[in-house]
Amino acid sequence: MESNIASIVILSGGTSSRFGADKSQAILGHKKIIEYVLSSIPSDFQIIVVGPDPLFSEVSYECVQENPRGGGPVAGIAVALEITKSDIVGVLATDMPFALSHMLHLLSAMSAHDEAVMFVDSQGFRQPLAAFYRFEALEKALIKLPQIHGASMRTLISELAVHEIHMSVEVEKAYIDVDTPHDLAVAIEHLRDL
Repeated sequence: MESNIASIVILSGGTSSRFGADKSQAILGHKKIIEYVLSSIPSDFQIIVVGPDPLFSEVSYECVQENPRGGGPVAGIAVALEITKSDIVGVLATDMPFALSHMLHLLSAMSAHDEAVMFVDSQGFRQPLAAFYRFEALEKALIKLPQIHGASMRTLISELAVHEIHMSVEVEKAYIDVDTPHDLAVAIEHLRDL
């Protein structure tokens, strides 16, 4: 392992079925969502994109793809771990363009005993797709799964000692998930308020 603060895995290979097109390519402000996410990551993190290469020259990143494609977030994490160079791994879904700045605060809340740290919303829902994990704990949890392709994040994190941080109203707003064209319109409004 190298001395990056952490690795950030950007999950960008989803089907975007509810959006109707590849949502990572949707325009937010003056950038594609994937470009917005990539450009928000500090340079002292290793960046791994799981999905098609976004061909974004402003940021240094590595690109991998689960095989077969369409395996879901757990399969994406598994293939990213093969090239991860840090003991701590951030996982971020591309369709959460404003989550990263708040997600980075989770690092300081992670104790030596935590295998993962993530926000929990007002409904008690954990947000595993904008969270930090220990590399070793993820590897062990993946081994326990009967299959990785199509496995749910809920099943994966059920194997981990998760430190839960309750979301403030501000964090809940920033954790908007762009799944539909309406969500994109809400995200564009949120961007104007930043």
